[in-house]
Amino acid sequence: MESRGVGFAVIQTVFEGAQENTFEKLRVNQLQYGLPVAFGHDEPLPGAPFPTFMGDYHTRGTPWFVVIDADGHTVFSDFHLDADRLVAEFERA
Repeated sequence: MESRGVGFAVIQTVFEGAQENTFEKLRVNQLQYGLPVAFGHDEPLPGAPFPTFMGDYHTRGTPWFVVIDADGHTVFSDFHLDADRLVAEFERA
């Protein structure tokens, strides 16, 4: 969907299990699930309770799905994602 201006990324937000959810495991997870997309790792800043992505996009758990338009606006943010509906929306755009 890159030719249509759509990109995908996975962001690991570490709000618990910091010993298991490490930066080093990103590649392991990427290969395990066969995801050929960019991966990022977001840990809380010192003294902060949650990673910045969770605060910026108001996510509340894992997995969480966020769709951001080209202008940086959040158009979808929820725990559940209807993949068929999402693909239909992309095809319609």
